[in-house]
Amino acid sequence: KVHDLRAELTSEKKDPRHQRKKTAMKKVVANMTMGNDMSPLFQEVIACMGVPDLEVKKMVYLFLINYARARAEIANLAVNGFEDDVNDPNPLVRAMAIRTMGYIYVERVIESLIDPLRHCLRDRDPYVRKTAAMAVLKLSMFDRSLVEEEKFLDMLKDLLADSNPSVVANAVAALTEISERSPHIKLKLNMKIANKLITALNECNEWGQIYILESLMYVVPQDSSDAETIIERIMPRLQHGNSGVVLVAIKVIAYMMNYVAQVETLEPILRKLSPPLVTLLTSGPEVQYITLRNIQLLLQRWPTILHNQLRAFFCKYDDPIY
Repeated sequence: KVHDLRAELTSEKKDPRHQRKKTAMKKVVANMTMGNDMSPLFQEVIACMGVPDLEVKKMVYLFLINYARARAEIANLAVNGFEDDVNDPNPLVRAMAIRTMGYIYVERVIESLIDPLRHCLRDRDPYVRKTAAMAVLKLSMFDRSLVEEEKFLDMLKDLLADSNPSVVANAVAALTEISERSPHIKLKLNMKIANKLITALNECNEWGQIYILESLMYVVPQDSSDAETIIERIMPRLQHGNSGVVLVAIKVIAYMMNYVAQVETLEPILRKLSPPLVTLLTSGPEVQYITLRNIQLLLQRWPTILHNQLRAFFCKYDDPIY
């Protein structure tokens, strides 16, 4: 089978639309999926990196991600192809190249990733910039000190002011995770950045909103008015259709309430928190369970938060045991 596929990949018959190579690559990927070892074809597959067809490139990159970590010689042979692709006029090709290089933890590939990654973080296309932001996170998993030495963290912080909300969300996600994984890198956001992030919320998809809301846990309000401003601006997220967005919004509001000085200001906030919590209890069993666990924590801090919603907590005969 490998012999037949090799013949198809190296065939010199006229193939202006690259259909023959596309079909052969589909067979290679199908065999990989079934657990058959296709690594003997790596030279032929790498030769397909030069095929100017997006579908073929995607399959070649899938092959490389699958085999390059285990066989460094495959990755080394692909470096020149990657270097061509990160300078391709098509932003999808540039982004795919950067993403794939970030997955391959082989020293030579990582070395050749640094300069293209720096350029891609400043790329004119937002899709390339947001992909490059996640590539910095991948690189930090391989070598955290390299990310610090090459000033990639500063470049990620610059992306927090990007005009595209998807880029902002990815930069926030990368910075948050790097901060959580590192014992000495601590993410700190001021009110100016917090306001920019909240502004980007409206234009982000639901997962981008979750990343941005999570990052607000790194904001330390300087006074009560800062905390009240953040609470007021993220209150609309409590009406969101995604339970993840609602729960993270409640988490951020609960955190910010610790900085609210006046008790009379807390009462209306607590009243607004109870309806979304009760609404979440009408969701599926997994969301119900997580909501109940969160309610337990909230009641320890604010015992009166649900005193008008007792009816929702009466036990029914068909309730699950939790």
